[in-house]
Amino acid sequence: MATFNDYLETFKGMAVEGAQTAVKKTRQLASVAKANLAIRTEEEKIKKAQIELGKLYYKDYIVGQTPDPAVYTPWCERISESKIAIEDLKIAIEELRSQGHDDDEEMVGDDYVVDITEDDLVTEPKSAESVVIDVDVADNDDEDKQ
Repeated sequence: MATFNDYLETFKGMAVEGAQTAVKKTRQLASVAKANLAIRTEEEKIKKAQIELGKLYYKDYIVGQTPDPAVYTPWCERISESKIAIEDLKIAIEELRSQGHDDDEEMVGDDYVVDITEDDLVTEPKSAESVVIDVDVADNDDEDKQ
């Protein structure tokens, strides 16, 4: 017959195992979130490079100049590098998610470190012309009546 101490030890073991599982899952989710943020950052880099390419092409078009590959190539390479990085991050996310289904496999969440610098973030200020202020006229009319 099991004693109270046996039940207590069993319960403690279950609690510790549950806590370890929760920590493992939390690390997994944090790693996936970091990778998703890195994907968004790479997508922003692609958009910036595409905008710059468009500006360069349009400038050449307006002046009737033949496009210079030396000017376009760095922007195209940035886009390609970001696309490769996105694919690598998607693979890493799939690996992380598949680990959640295999209880015997150890988490390697710290292997997917995302290095984001301020240069990667979009920090261009909006011009005053692009800011739209939404004013609810009906509310102002109600205040005037009172």
